[in-house]
Amino acid sequence: MKARIFVFKAMMVLLSAAFLDSCVEDTTIPTTDSAYVPVIYGTITDQNIRQGIEITSSRGYFDKKENARIADALVVLCEDSAAIHRTYILTQDSVGSGVYMTRDEMRGRPGWTYSLQVKMDFNHDGTVETYTAESKMPKKVDLDSLAIEKIKEGDYTMYAVNISAVDPKDENYYFGKYSINGKLYNAISKYILFDDMSLNGQKIRGLTIHYFFDRTDKDQFSDDDAKDMIFMSSGDKITLQVSNINKDYWDFISDCINQENGSNPMFGGPATNISTNISNGARGFLTAYCVSSASATAPAE
Repeated sequence: MKARIFVFKAMMVLLSAAFLDSCVEDTTIPTTDSAYVPVIYGTITDQNIRQGIEITSSRGYFDKKENARIADALVVLCEDSAAIHRTYILTQDSVGSGVYMTRDEMRGRPGWTYSLQVKMDFNHDGTVETYTAESKMPKKVDLDSLAIEKIKEGDYTMYAVNISAVDPKDENYYFGKYSINGKLYNAISKYILFDDMSLNGQKIRGLTIHYFFDRTDKDQFSDDDAKDMIFMSSGDKITLQVSNINKDYWDFISDCINQENGSNPMFGGPATNISTNISNGARGFLTAYCVSSASATAPAE
């Protein structure tokens, strides 16, 4: 049995050539810049760290600059269980950064609800706007092990990323992010998405959730395709973080991946709307999840 797996642009390259000659159509995408809106993005995890929220402004569709940082917001984070309510006032980690952090380290808890309130005069019209969001932290999935399998697919050498874990009961959605030889690939477009539709509540053994091409095959792809792909070699060490996430955040990541070239966050002037749980016309997302990690080394054979 296997879950439905998102295979990113690297895999799609193998399929696209068959359609190029048969499906050609002129398409005009409207790219007129819309009004700028706040972009609020934050994650609360079960790791004992200073939790953070990033606040920026959207930008024009063809604007290559980074989103402008919002440095004058009042940011309040609350956590609630059935018996406990705590409030945290977040402050910027450095002046003008637009990244607001809890003063002290804190650890999110599964089953608890995390709510965010941001107050700021975004339009500089003398009126303070309020933006809110809420996320409940799902149960943790325990990642038992990670294994990398070297395989051949036609003319290509690939590395299959296989996990073993216990899938919690109920419907669950997962994402993974990874580092290779210590380099973290934290762009949303590089996240791995999968679900448990055919594995609900079972012990997962050697489930393939992603593939990487071998670095020796890089010259078989165009420069444009290769620059967006992640390659591996024998002996590379990969560390994978897997998290059980809410369906709405899973949809958000999926939307970002479909936009391609995502960053963290990746809002400029997208051709289509990306889902959000931020109120009052803002974009972005507040999410809460647990992190489970494991490491493995790519084999020679």
